[in-house]
Amino acid sequence: MKEYLSDVWNHSDSRAKVVNVVVGLAAAIIAIYLVYSIFSNLFDFRFITGPYGSPDRSSIFAALEVEASDPRWLGMLKGAGNTISVVVFAIALSSLMGLLVGVARLANNPILTRLGKFYVETFRNLPLLLIMFFFAFGVFRALPQIQSESGIRGFLYISNRGLAIPWLAPTNDIWWIWPIALIIAAAIAMWVRRVREQQEELTGRVMRGNTWGIAVFVGLAVASFLALLLPLRVTLPEVVQSESGFFTYAGGNQLGLGYISALVSLALYFSAFIAEIVRGSIQAVPRGQVEASASLGFTVYQRFTLIVLPQALRIMIPALNNEYQNANKDSTLAHAIAYGEIVLISNRIVNNAGNLLQTYLFIFIVFILTNLIISMIMNTINKNVQLK
Repeated sequence: MKEYLSDVWNHSDSRAKVVNVVVGLAAAIIAIYLVYSIFSNLFDFRFITGPYGSPDRSSIFAALEVEASDPRWLGMLKGAGNTISVVVFAIALSSLMGLLVGVARLANNPILTRLGKFYVETFRNLPLLLIMFFFAFGVFRALPQIQSESGIRGFLYISNRGLAIPWLAPTNDIWWIWPIALIIAAAIAMWVRRVREQQEELTGRVMRGNTWGIAVFVGLAVASFLALLLPLRVTLPEVVQSESGFFTYAGGNQLGLGYISALVSLALYFSAFIAEIVRGSIQAVPRGQVEASASLGFTVYQRFTLIVLPQALRIMIPALNNEYQNANKDSTLAHAIAYGEIVLISNRIVNNAGNLLQTYLFIFIVFILTNLIISMIMNTINKNVQLK
């Protein structure tokens, strides 16, 4: 037996086969163990019904504040909602700021041009996490205390606890129907606008599609608001002191420092990239069209809004799609400044209950779905603005 094994080992072909078999068996054992471990743990979802454990009230919406008694599945859903609430406003704010800075970089005023370049080069070259730390632990922590009542008394307060602003509060139990009514009103208004524009193309008569669309939307919004018995009212914030001497905000809504830091950081960071997309898209519009519109008597504002911007929009939308999806993904960095978004909530669940695979699988699904929705919206806009 010993001689046989020695012959096998000394022969190069048989030795290679032995090594391959041993390595193959080891790899198979490891693979089987990993598959067994993943599937035996992945399908155990009993942990999601347990209590979340610790409250998190960093959301701007009361319905998304996580309570200690909430089941873990509800905590993860609220974390996803907090992520969406900061990403939506960050995309809107960064788009507006990017448009303004991008246009400023092309202005004839040298001061505006240099300020725009300084803005872009500053925020584009800084890590997003560093910007979040700067605002969360540097700038906003130095704000005055709540008892100083800094701000506009009876309307807006700012302190080291956050920003208290006017907010909408429901007045009855059917208030949630009104947002649905607004969505339906917007769909009807867009349909009316499209019909008017088609009639204008066929007849050549001025049909004022935009005016009709806005009028239909406002009319339906007001009518549904009255029909639902004024479902919302504005509440103003105020600083109150409890019997124990603790100061707090009452009325309105409080934007916590975590939310504000995440929102401001995302807006500043991505507006720098969007500004360059806007600048490049405007420069890609042929110069001759601007000169032709000027020769026809168009004002500077008309040349920009009617000639340059619509054509630049067709160029910039694909690039904006990427930036919006990056903003969605990079919002996960807000967990480092204790904003209760999906990663922070999920990490707390993992620390308390384990089940990392199932918890992170939920994060994967949320970001895949939200990015697909962003892509679908941007592709729809891109399709509508392209030349037919």
